[in-house]
Amino acid sequence: MPRTTLQALLLLVRADSAPALVMPVLVGAALAWWETGIFNLAALVMALVGLLMSGWGYAALCDYMDYCLGLRPGARPLFEPPVSGCGLMQRAVLKPATVRDLGRILLTIGALCSLWLALIAGWPLLFFSGLSFLILWAAVLLPLRYGVRGWGLGEAGIFLGLGLLPLLGSYYAQGQTLSSLPPIIGVPFALLTTLFFFNYNAVHFRRDWLIHKRTLTVNLGLARSLDISALATVLAHIGILLGVVLTDLPLGGLVALAALPLGLGVFAQLERTSLSVETCLRVYRTSVHAVALAGGLFCASLLLDKLF
Repeated sequence: MPRTTLQALLLLVRADSAPALVMPVLVGAALAWWETGIFNLAALVMALVGLLMSGWGYAALCDYMDYCLGLRPGARPLFEPPVSGCGLMQRAVLKPATVRDLGRILLTIGALCSLWLALIAGWPLLFFSGLSFLILWAAVLLPLRYGVRGWGLGEAGIFLGLGLLPLLGSYYAQGQTLSSLPPIIGVPFALLTTLFFFNYNAVHFRRDWLIHKRTLTVNLGLARSLDISALATVLAHIGILLGVVLTDLPLGGLVALAALPLGLGVFAQLERTSLSVETCLRVYRTSVHAVALAGGLFCASLLLDKLF
């Protein structure tokens, strides 16, 4: 249980995932610098802050949405342990209105950062940032709220809004140009970003099932979802492998594959007959560390190749 309001807010926005959350921006900027030789620190900082605020706002609004879904007629809300914003609202640690307003404010700050970034690096950035903002906003707020409609719509929104589009936007913000390289590398890294959100849904599988929130995890079942997560982890790293081998990227980029044993090792330790909240929480946290490690190693390889 958080002891202070600050600790509660950090838990609400999933601050522990920040290193993995900002990886698309870092990878996009590193690719642009390696390919064009141009580096714009102001654009990078603004892109990082914008993605961080958008991701945190999205997380807060997701928990607010979950809390509201639990209040609907026919829903059977589960009294959760204090490992999410929804659990904190159930315990009156945080007020629902506060969570809602904070989420909207953070998303708005993310949008304002994107507007400022467009002033720095050019108006075409509004396509990437504007589309990302609309995707995230529509996922958690009425009238669409497509994130609870099932069959991967919410996960597809994360893939685009917090993965691929921020990476492409970050690349463009550095060199004011695009090539075939960022989409090729962007897809596997966007998939890794999607996976740690997907694994977070596994933590709350039972609650989501009881409140009729049709995430992909609920549609597939918990055990099958974890199997798919393990498979997708392998596919993402295969994508990085192919992206390095089939393009002009330095072979040193293959060092990102060193994160694969970390990402897969946690699945080998699972007991399929007793998938507890604590077990799924361990999967989620491991996936966050694996994404941050893969992205960090990849960026470091580009840095070393460019300098030496």
